Amino acid sequence: MHLCDDEGNKLRSQQVAPEIVKEAYARLLLSRGWVENGQPDAQVGTVCQRYLEHLKPSEPVGRNPRGTAKTFRDRGRTLYDFCYGYSGKYFCDGDLQKRRALGEPTRLHPGFGSLAASELTFAHVDEWLSYHPTWGPGGKRTRLQTLKRAFNFAVERSLIAKSPLKGYKIPRGVSRVTYLTPEQEQALRAAASPAFEEALQVCIRTGARFGIEFAKLERRHVKDHGDRMEWKFKPTETKNKRERVVRIVDPAVLAIVRRRLAENPTGPLFRNEKGNPWTAAMLSNNFRRAKARIQKNGVVLDDDACMYSCRHTYAKRVLEGYWTGKPTSIKTLARLMGNTVQVCIDHYLQFSEADNEMVWDAV
Repeated sequence: MHLCDDEGNKLRSQQVAPEIVKEAYARLLLSRGWVENGQPDAQVGTVCQRYLEHLKPSEPVGRNPRGTAKTFRDRGRTLYDFCYGYSGKYFCDGDLQKRRALGEPTRLHPGFGSLAASELTFAHVDEWLSYHPTWGPGGKRTRLQTLKRAFNFAVERSLIAKSPLKGYKIPRGVSRVTYLTPEQEQALRAAASPAFEEALQVCIRTGARFGIEFAKLERRHVKDHGDRMEWKFKPTETKNKRERVVRIVDPAVLAIVRRRLAENPTGPLFRNEKGNPWTAAMLSNNFRRAKARIQKNGVVLDDDACMYSCRHTYAKRVLEGYWTGKPTSIKTLARLMGNTVQVCIDHYLQFSEADNEMVWDAV
C-alpha cells in the first residue's frame, strides 16, 4: 500500500507538503472503496481483517495458546463467524491444511463481512446473536466486546469515520463465584486420578490460578523458607502484569511441592499421570470428568462449577477463617490472591465476616 501523487508516482520524500499527503491518502481510500460521501467507510470484513493483523502475535498460535496468542485466536474466531457465517472453529489464519482437516463447514448465517461499515446496524448484530442460542450472557458479552474493539480500532486508523456499534448496549458481566463445599471437594478428589487429586488439593489450598500459576510453576519460582514457602512470578508471567507471590504454610502442600521439586528438577513441577506438564485445558477437562462422575453418584455441583471454582473456594475459606480459625479482611485477601481490592470486593465481599462486622460496628 503506497501513497501516490496525482500522476501515480509514489511519494518517497519526507519533505512532501501535508496537503499533498492528505490528497494522496484520500485517493487511496477512494481506490479501495473506503470512502463514502467524503468519509472513510471500509467494509466490515476489511475492518476485522485489519484489526486481526494488528493483534497477530509474532510467534505461531499453536494448539493451546495463552496470552496474546489466545486473545488473537479467540477474537479471530468471533470475527470469522461474524463476517463469513461459519463457526469460529474454522478460523485458521490462512492455514489451509488445518482448514481441510476440519472438513467442509456448514453455514450458520449469511455473514456480514461484505457490508460497508456505515450499513451495519444494531439489528444486524441482534440477528447474528439470534443464530447462536447456546451463547450465554458471558459469551455474548465477550463477543460483542470483540466487535466493538474491532470497529474502535478502525476509527483510530481512519478506516471508518465512526463506529456503527457506538451506543450498542453490552450485557453486564455476571461474576462466577461458584465455590466447593468440603463435602464436594472430598467427592471430587475421590473421583479423580492421583495426579488430578493433587492438583485440586494444591489449587484449593493456595488459591493459585490453575493455568498460569499452578501449571507453570517451576523450581525457579519456589522460595522455600522451611515452615513456609513462596511462589514468585515475574510481572511478565502474571495475569495483571504485576509481581505475584503465592504464600504457603500448609504442611501437606509444602510436602507435595518438595516432592515434585525432587522428581522434576527442570520444567513444570506438576504433571499428569503420563508425566506430561498440566495445561489449563487438561485441568479443565479433568474437572469436568470428575464432576460428571460424582453427579452420577448423587453429589450435586452448581452448573457453572469449574476448575476456577478452586480459587473461589480458597477466597471464601480464607475470608471465613476456615483454615486458621480467624476471619480475614478483603484487603488481606487481595494481597493473598494477587488481585486489586476492588476486584475482591466485587467478587467476595459477601463472604467476608470481618468486613461485615466492621459495618455493624459502624452502626
